[in-house]
Amino acid sequence: MHSSTGADATSDRAVAFRISLYYAMLFGMVGVVQPFFPVWLKSRGLDAAEIGVVMAAIMWVRVVSNPVAAGFADRFGRRKRMVTMLALGGALTGLLFPFSWGFWAVLAVAALQTAIQAPVMPLGDNLILLTARDRGLDYGRMRLWGSVAFIVTSIGIGTALAGHGEDLIIWTIVGCLFGVFIATSLLPNRTTPPAHRGSRPALALLGMPPFLLFVLCGGLNMASHAVLNAFATIHWRAAGIGEDFIGMLWAIGVIAEVVVFAFGQRLLRRLGIVGLMALGAGAGVVRWTGLALTEDPILLLGFQSLHALTFGAMHLGAMAFIQQAVPTRLSATAQALYASLSMGVAVGLTTMASGLVYEALGAYAFLAMTVLSLGSLAANLALRRVWRGEEIA
Repeated sequence: MHSSTGADATSDRAVAFRISLYYAMLFGMVGVVQPFFPVWLKSRGLDAAEIGVVMAAIMWVRVVSNPVAAGFADRFGRRKRMVTMLALGGALTGLLFPFSWGFWAVLAVAALQTAIQAPVMPLGDNLILLTARDRGLDYGRMRLWGSVAFIVTSIGIGTALAGHGEDLIIWTIVGCLFGVFIATSLLPNRTTPPAHRGSRPALALLGMPPFLLFVLCGGLNMASHAVLNAFATIHWRAAGIGEDFIGMLWAIGVIAEVVVFAFGQRLLRRLGIVGLMALGAGAGVVRWTGLALTEDPILLLGFQSLHALTFGAMHLGAMAFIQQAVPTRLSATAQALYASLSMGVAVGLTTMASGLVYEALGAYAFLAMTVLSLGSLAANLALRRVWRGEEIA
């Protein structure tokens, strides 16, 4: 049954298609940016240390910009208008990249563009989760098209760019930004009653123990991927594993993630929200311990397929928690705080420390990630004790 609060009259099938298109465009862009943006930075004269500074700045800027933008969305209730305006602003500021040379110019443009563009993802997720709840849509089956697009672009873009100059990289990224804007403009409209004047949504949420335990569970789990993302390829190459097989090791995780998204609603009904998040954290204990103890290619495929749970199950559980536990008037801020604290602060700090840990421990650095997954499980157990599925405010 559809809610009448700001919802449009478009059919459920059309809405699901538009949301799927949005995720395909958004994560298709990530499939270009993740492998090739550092290559473009190098072409602009930045050395390795300067590239690291730019990438760190991008991570930390979103920690601030996401909650600020979400606070405005909750205060005024016009989520669709805000996410569309931010996507357009992100695309327009992206046009500054091709005309930027040298470290300081590139850093300034990257910080500005990220501050505007970064909130699009959590605000878009919030708009979509509200719509999915109103219409009874399966979030996982719409979100999976983002993972499919990521696979396609991350594999195909290298072939498409072969033999062309690095300028084509940034123009491809700019084109993707405008594609995200178009897809964002097609999302369903969903307004909500504005929050009370003078309210501070972020402070309200951070004062709620269930929300803090939820963020701690998700944040420690996401942070546990740090050694994998930063050093797995380096480690596997040193172990004599070929580039083609390493590509397969990365691909199998995303493919398995798609399967979990496709059947996530069934898992959620069977395990519940907290149980689904526990499955993700528990899979991390197995995955990181396994990666620390073996370099056997076949076993590595099995451990990498657990990405379906360490990321996929945890993400679905987190989105379901925000959808069920957080009042609509605070939902955009909750989405942004989760993204900033788990993907920004937790992942950022762990990634910075992972180099020292890997240098000291080698493969056993993955055991440090096992400890983080155990911490995620402990937070999950505490969450189970204080939250029984009710709205938290």
